[in-house]
Amino acid sequence: MNIVLFQSGSILGKQIIDTWFQKYSRSSEYQLVHNCSLDDLDTYHPKLVILASELNSDFEQSVLQKCRDLKVSILSVLGRGATVLLGPLERPGIPGCVTCLQLRFENTFERSLQTLFGPSDSAPVELSPPSLGRLGDIVTDEIRSLMMEFPTHLHSWGKVGVYEEDEDIEWVTILPSHDCPRCQLMPDDNPALAELQFTSHIVADAAALRVKNVDFEALQTSFMHTKVGYISAVNQSSVGDSHVRADACIYTPAGADIVGYGSGLSIIDAKQSAMLEVLERSCGFQAVNRRPVVFEKYSELGPSAVHPSKFGLHNYELLQSLHHTLEPFHEDTKYSWIWAYSTTSQSPVLVPEQIAFYGPTADERRFVTETSNGCAIGGTVEEAVLHGVFEVLERDGFLNMWYAKMPVPELRLGQHCPAKTSEAFNYLVEEGYQVRLFDVSHDLRIPAICAVAINTENSYPKVVSGSACHLNPYQAVSAALRELTVQVVNLKQGRKAKRKQAVSMLLDPKQITDILDHVAVSALPEAYPRWKFLLRQGNRRRVRTVEEVYTDVDARYQVNTRDIRLILGAVLEDLHRRGFDVIVVNQTGVEVSYGGLHAVKVLIPGMTPITFGYGLQRVRGLSRLYELPCRLGYRQRVLTEADMNLYCHPLS
Repeated sequence: MNIVLFQSGSILGKQIIDTWFQKYSRSSEYQLVHNCSLDDLDTYHPKLVILASELNSDFEQSVLQKCRDLKVSILSVLGRGATVLLGPLERPGIPGCVTCLQLRFENTFERSLQTLFGPSDSAPVELSPPSLGRLGDIVTDEIRSLMMEFPTHLHSWGKVGVYEEDEDIEWVTILPSHDCPRCQLMPDDNPALAELQFTSHIVADAAALRVKNVDFEALQTSFMHTKVGYISAVNQSSVGDSHVRADACIYTPAGADIVGYGSGLSIIDAKQSAMLEVLERSCGFQAVNRRPVVFEKYSELGPSAVHPSKFGLHNYELLQSLHHTLEPFHEDTKYSWIWAYSTTSQSPVLVPEQIAFYGPTADERRFVTETSNGCAIGGTVEEAVLHGVFEVLERDGFLNMWYAKMPVPELRLGQHCPAKTSEAFNYLVEEGYQVRLFDVSHDLRIPAICAVAINTENSYPKVVSGSACHLNPYQAVSAALRELTVQVVNLKQGRKAKRKQAVSMLLDPKQITDILDHVAVSALPEAYPRWKFLLRQGNRRRVRTVEEVYTDVDARYQVNTRDIRLILGAVLEDLHRRGFDVIVVNQTGVEVSYGGLHAVKVLIPGMTPITFGYGLQRVRGLSRLYELPCRLGYRQRVLTEADMNLYCHPLS
């Protein structure tokens, strides 16, 4: 049987040929052909083609295309300056190919820095003769194992060997790329892609309601590598005495830089949080698991489409006065739509792509600004949906309180408060803050909690808030306190400059455009009066413990069964009974799927979504927002848009 090697004057190709003939030419039953033309390839009936190249060039693409046409397996040896990439073995019909590797290598943090100093594609391979010799041994041994079908000796199935001067070869998992034109892993959108079937899984972490405990090492192995990883950069920094911050980056062929942030008491906790967030955001930014194909007027779609006003629209008159680029929604304008799943009707429905994803869409202009609100990642789709619901309810609970200025009931920690939650609470107290907890569940029964830290001195940051929702009320308290702590520590760093910038935004709120701007401005002592509706002493009626308020959550939502399907089912049934549909957009990209994770966006029509930037709140069409204060006894009448709190919310 024949092995055919193609090269374009590459020193890599010469080294492979020399090493093969030294080691295997006499003992091997396989012949290495290295003087074959592309046109004659099929006459050799090769079992394997070796592509040795030092340039991302037309030559590489021609060899790859010819082999794919003939359905021949390919082992690539690509020189990229000081780095040589061996594999992955590309097999006909199997996702995860040489083009996936090329896309991954060209879109990393490291490559983005290189492009700042000009193109480096033409750099020759930078290996010494001894390193080239070692590489020749590695490549030829891999070829022989492939030909002899020795599975225990194979490395290149699903992996790429990263080889550099004076370094051992490192075998790294290569995930298929959703952008790859060869693998074609993005089908046209259709109703079947939206269908969901919830199944039973026992939760591994009963407190957090997670089916799988995240293995940080496995997460790193699957996703992180500086040269060929889906995540190509993870950085950490210490904040204060006991907290660590981290960020993780994904670079896309479309030129987007997606960043996730994390924090924790250890480097691993912070990095893990950042990596999971960037994976979630890589799926929620734009469609990576299907190609939107429904481009139509709402007026022509019929009952299968959900009207965008049910998700909240902007005050377009205000935006027009601010010269904003958003256009009003029109039922007779064509927009891009995505198939999602209605848990009420248990059938596919159409939602605007602009609401399903928060990045670029097929529409020329946006009529709505969207965020990652409701996006969640989990070990199963049920877990992801449940935690997506939690996020929607958390943001809805806080924003209803803020926009309508509702003095909601106050809470305090009870005797069953976990030690770690008490420690987080006391840490803020020791830092000089009064910490107050509030129930923002409103007309729902699922625990949603807002935590507010008030500086006992009139200094910056004066007041900071955080919120969370969870069936375990103390899990919600803990998450809200964690968010508080991160904001306090962040604002203390470089506080003089941050305060100066915040004061400028306070005086001219049109400058508020970014997520962190909201926190910075609301933390000013000068902005403290904005909190009066919630924090004034006259509101402090009987303060109840967390346990008193949330007495029967476990039983009502079947938490004690530890079956994620039953728990999610009970939550959905409760929301359905209260008149809410829960719509799920399956956002799981191929990279995340291969890593054993699921990503979704949960949309609940009628609930208030979070937005960032002055004047960009989405409150039009949300009747519950206006009616809730009256129903709960805070107001005598139903509110109007003119009654809404005009100050930017303080959430991040």
